[in-house]
Amino acid sequence: MKVGLVLAGGGSRGAYQIGVWKALSELNIDKYIEVVSGTSIGALNAMLFLQGNLNLAEEIWCSLTKEEILPLEEKDLIVKGILFFLGAKNMSFIKKYIPTVVKGGTLSREGLNDILKKVDFKKIKNSKIKGFATCTSIPEIKAQYFNINEYSEEIIKQILYATSAVPLIYDSPIIDNISYLDGGIVDNVPIQPVYGEHCDIIIVVQLSADSHINTEMYPNTNIIQINSEEGEGADLKGMMDFNTDVIRKRISKGYKDTIYKIKPIMDLTRNIDKDKAISKLSLLDSIKTIFNR
Repeated sequence: MKVGLVLAGGGSRGAYQIGVWKALSELNIDKYIEVVSGTSIGALNAMLFLQGNLNLAEEIWCSLTKEEILPLEEKDLIVKGILFFLGAKNMSFIKKYIPTVVKGGTLSREGLNDILKKVDFKKIKNSKIKGFATCTSIPEIKAQYFNINEYSEEIIKQILYATSAVPLIYDSPIIDNISYLDGGIVDNVPIQPVYGEHCDIIIVVQLSADSHINTEMYPNTNIIQINSEEGEGADLKGMMDFNTDVIRKRISKGYKDTIYKIKPIMDLTRNIDKDKAISKLSLLDSIKTIFNR
């Protein structure tokens, strides 16, 4: 059984995805995951997943502060954020104005740099799990899915800068002479690169209540959606709340939601190990029944 994992963007709400990972590990589901993709904070979590150190990932999240990630006065953040997110609802606005603000960001990436110092890039490159990070190319405004296993440490860092480069806040990194911005501009829930790897099951972890997936676009696979259902997509304060207590609550919620959602198939996956004769088709039919009832 080939399983894929998709991690959406959503700022500090990404802590929820660490809780999901914790549950997948406890349920022994994570060993079936062969490909993972992410956008923005989801891409950072995908990279941590490739490294395979859940305790380190939780430690990193619980030590984050808003000042590290966004050293900006709240009123300035809100103004810039509103400008961006209002535009993000309108693709014609994006195509017309986003290329003109590629150099509009001024904030340092020291916070992200501090996180990356704790990352073992050799483990990422040598991981048996294929990983993708989504960025938005400028001026084409198209999604670019980088297979991060294939790049050097320095390029991986640039990809992570790019996937989280919110316009007007962060500058636009250049990779192979092309400018990139936050992948969430065009694809905040990057199912496509995982779907392209022909997974039997795709677990999609979303971070906002207004995010919906048209599963008919992805035939011949089974999509399991786990959603934090927290606020609306443009709720900036919620996305930028790095209070340690809030982070821990989000990790806990991600864990509990996943246990509730996926526990019904735990025994089925164990049957694969105990009874090699069980057909994959039979297993997938059982899983489909569980999640469509």
